[in-house]
Amino acid sequence: MSGSTFDVSDALPLKDVRTLRHGFGARGATGVSLTAIRPIVGFGGTALLISYAGLNAWTALVALLAVLLLVAAVFGTLASRWPVEGSVQGWARRLVGARAGFFAGWLYLCSYALFMASLAYFDVQRIFYLLGLQSPSILLANSATALVVLLATLVNFLPRAWGLALVVAAVVASLIGCVGYSVVLIAGHSSRGLADVIGQSGSQPGSEWLTGSFLVALAWASAFAFRGFELPADISEEIRDARRAVPRAMFTSLIVGGALTILAGLSIALVVPAASAETADLASNPYAASVGTTVEAVLGVGAAKLQALLIVIATFAAVSVFQIAASRTVWTMARDRELPASAWLVRVTDTRRIPRNALIVAGMIGVILPFVIDNVKTAYILQGASVAPLMLAFLIPLVGRLTSRARSTWRSGPFSLGAWAAPLTAVAALALFGLAVNSLWPREILYGTGSAKWIPAVLLVVLAAAGLLLMVWAFRGNGVHLPNRSNVNRESFEHILLAHTSTCSLCDHQAFRGDEVLWNPEAFETICIICDVDVVA
Repeated sequence: MSGSTFDVSDALPLKDVRTLRHGFGARGATGVSLTAIRPIVGFGGTALLISYAGLNAWTALVALLAVLLLVAAVFGTLASRWPVEGSVQGWARRLVGARAGFFAGWLYLCSYALFMASLAYFDVQRIFYLLGLQSPSILLANSATALVVLLATLVNFLPRAWGLALVVAAVVASLIGCVGYSVVLIAGHSSRGLADVIGQSGSQPGSEWLTGSFLVALAWASAFAFRGFELPADISEEIRDARRAVPRAMFTSLIVGGALTILAGLSIALVVPAASAETADLASNPYAASVGTTVEAVLGVGAAKLQALLIVIATFAAVSVFQIAASRTVWTMARDRELPASAWLVRVTDTRRIPRNALIVAGMIGVILPFVIDNVKTAYILQGASVAPLMLAFLIPLVGRLTSRARSTWRSGPFSLGAWAAPLTAVAALALFGLAVNSLWPREILYGTGSAKWIPAVLLVVLAAAGLLLMVWAFRGNGVHLPNRSNVNRESFEHILLAHTSTCSLCDHQAFRGDEVLWNPEAFETICIICDVDVVA
């Protein structure tokens, strides 16, 4: 189909089909992913890790990065085979089934909703610190957080150049912040050597640290670090040559972002005063921990505020990017007619072809949710509670990948793991399940005393139950209203020529301007003329 030529004299009508437009290249996709990862957060996050688990708690970042590199390798094979918008939702749908896809998409949405609320809340705290103000009251903090989320959502409605400029600013802020501050801290202010931050933690024997403090550090690292590496896959239908560009972008962003985050964390571990003396301050400081303690104490208020400004820029851009991730999942679920008001949610704008209504819904959720936060600890709980839904959403397509391989139904795309696919997928799946359980463990040091420590687990149950109820509604009548891609009724499709690039809903290949396709105006789907049912997994 890519060889088709556009002829205005052709009898077939030319359609300005309202599907998504390919607006990102490989570099843009990598930039979006790095923006989401926000390596500069390693400074504040590691300071909290130290307060929870000692000076070598930064090594939890290394362990988490290793796990996510495995996941990225498997996701790379899925994105190469199916470059679909919504990533985990679309992959789970194809590998396990429509209901599994719905549930993966639901968990993914819930995770990002919880995470965005806490992320914006801490950004507000840093803004008040920058302005030299006291920590705001709860109502003021919640209102300011809602405003930050609203502004981040509005950025996605601006011309693409504005969004890309914000992405560039966020990446530059992380690069300058991580490299610049790390070099200054390590070279001029280290109070210990590498051996002191790699060995056992304090008086705890190594075995006790691995089964206790290290798991605490790993749980908190999972809550803030490396999230968003999968975002290029989320916008696959908006990326040129997605089958090759998406796996490359995920790996590049994880390796670069991971190295920068770990460098920032290591610099804090080498400089921070004795952990036992700093624990109370670090745990209670709402200004990203290291900004208000270590960096300010070592480099002064000016340097600390400059770092806080860089973190604010990076975090605001990340919230905006996370809105993209959430809205694209809403859009794909609406395209599959699995959500209420699907016909409204699936609409895209005329010129840029962004899912405007899905973005509005994602933004509204982000604006409302901050008002459930009643103190800093609640924000930490929301951030911790966002881990398990994300890990379980990732887990569903991985399990499907394993069973597909066992049934010999798997066909690789341009990126393949060969004979290593099955063992790496199995290890990644087990690791994700372990991270989910570890994040839900009722730890007082992370989530508070009494019933508060059970909130992440209870919240997961509530969200899962809500998702199951919505699934019952979505698949009412055994899903007779849903698209059946294994038995396409071509009589319901229009015969058109494309007015721009698009993606085939069956084989996921790129279709170009002037290509002859079938178009379903109700489901907003295009299908290649050469496609048949045997291309469906």
